[in-house]
Amino acid sequence: MGITAVILGIVGALCAAMGVVTATELIVLVMPQFTWAFWFSLSGLFLLGAIAFAVGRTYYE
Repeated sequence: MGITAVILGIVGALCAAMGVVTATELIVLVMPQFTWAFWFSLSGLFLLGAIAFAVGRTYYE
């Protein structure tokens, strides 16, 4: 479950970066319906999932 936590953490960080890019309008959006609030919400869900997987590890992993 540790690798799953790392993957979810990386995806969450990428979603947060996409939220910053969307909020500052650095690039032209491909899909304008995905606002900065969507990206930050998705990032929060992934990061909470990463925390859950990291805490849920057993001793022998």
